[in-house]
Amino acid sequence: MRTRVKSLLVGVGLAVMPFWVAAEEQPRSYPECTKEPSEADTKAAQGAFQAGQGSFNEADYPRAITYWEDAYRRDCNAHALLLNLARAYELNGQKRHAVVSLETFNKRKPDSPQSAQIRRRIEKLNEQIANESPAAAPTGTAAAPTGTSTNGKPAPTGTAGDEVPPSEGAGAEKGTRPVLPLIVAGVGGAVFILGGLGWSAAQGEIADIEDECPNRQDCEPEQAAAGNDAKSRANTLGPLALVGAAVGVGGLIWYFLSPRKPPKSKSAIQDRKPYFAPAVAPGFAGLSFSGRF
Repeated sequence: MRTRVKSLLVGVGLAVMPFWVAAEEQPRSYPECTKEPSEADTKAAQGAFQAGQGSFNEADYPRAITYWEDAYRRDCNAHALLLNLARAYELNGQKRHAVVSLETFNKRKPDSPQSAQIRRRIEKLNEQIANESPAAAPTGTAAAPTGTSTNGKPAPTGTAGDEVPPSEGAGAEKGTRPVLPLIVAGVGGAVFILGGLGWSAAQGEIADIEDECPNRQDCEPEQAAAGNDAKSRANTLGPLALVGAAVGVGGLIWYFLSPRKPPKSKSAIQDRKPYFAPAVAPGFAGLSFSGRF
């Protein structure tokens, strides 16, 4: 009896699986935008957008998609979110979803200066979808690994005609180190060079005066004064040059030991009235003031 029940469950699962996969393959369309968002909706959408940006920077594209879909659901007038969604969908191997997002953007923003570029991007995505092997894992299913297309090849990182993406290429995901350590190193290097040159010149003057006054005897008052002045400058500039060298080396060490910061992306979000909203991103949490959503 148990064997029959197990066989029945397996058979039902296999029978239902094709319909589930087919449902996953078909991207859903976006409902018509017929209402203006309230202030609470706008703030909630901003928070969801920032959270999605943090996930995108961490290459967690499914979570970024979830946050950005929620943000657009709350504020359907922020159409540029569709461009962010299209990029995340593409990197997650869901090209059909990306096409729907781009087509929706062009439909709702026909006057956008990016319309022609987006149309070309849609054509390229449709060509890629048509050329993909039927045996590849279906787009939109869990079988598609994050950051790759469904045929196992790396997902496109964008072209010159692409829409404004949150991040460009694998190099962008590495982020950059802070500039301040390099500034400190540069200042230290300049102090070292100037101090060293001044110390060398003072030592040269001392050597010349000592040649004229061996054993520092029978020196003219002017020579003695010049020698004392040169010695004072050497005693000051020598240690200063050493400090500059230490600061320069320390700045370089600081730079190379500093963790890379995640790249700031072009969110391509429309201008809206300024307001405070929660900001969530790698290494930062608090309040941010924004004039763009």
